[in-house]
Amino acid sequence: MNTLLAATLNDNLAEIVGKLQSLMDSFWIYIVMALAAVVVVWGAFVGIKIAIAHKNEEKINARDMVKNLIIGIIIIFVVAMGAPLLINGLSAWVGA
Repeated sequence: MNTLLAATLNDNLAEIVGKLQSLMDSFWIYIVMALAAVVVVWGAFVGIKIAIAHKNEEKINARDMVKNLIIGIIIIFVVAMGAPLLINGLSAWVGA
């Protein structure tokens, strides 16, 4: 009974992982393009804010926005690189 349950669970998990891999493969380029577009638009916005900043407080806020933009880019990069690795690791774990 337990062996049958474990085999069914492994088959279901393998099916879910396969669907996740096919979903990531089909939408990956669009996700990357959308994130790149957001980074470009937000970077342009921050650049304009820095260019028109006249008061010292506005300049400090603009510098904080640049810092937050860089942190956001790093987080996006880590998630974008980590998601496929996580799915492949899950696939290898199910296959083992």
